[in-house]
Amino acid sequence: MSSRSETLHCVVRAPRDGEALALALSLLRPGDALLLMQDGVFAAFDEAVAVPAGVEACVLMSDVLRRGLDPARIRGFAPVDEAGFVALAARSARQVCWA
Repeated sequence: MSSRSETLHCVVRAPRDGEALALALSLLRPGDALLLMQDGVFAAFDEAVAVPAGVEACVLMSDVLRRGLDPARIRGFAPVDEAGFVALAARSARQVCWA
């Protein structure tokens, strides 16, 4: 994880449930962080999801496990626990929740 991120973007909806993920991805900039949580964790298993270079991509592991998903199948996202989520939020200048 990097030392400081500009904006932490939290996506809480599955990719099939609206445009939250697409909108978040379109606004990500280098130095930002993206955290998938709640139903947003389904995006971590989708090979079509491309996070821009320079963006820290994370997925909340407790939400992955709560949904019965196999963590070994996560694609391109670093797993974080609740303490990791708090650390991401603490070092971000801003936080946006995409619901």
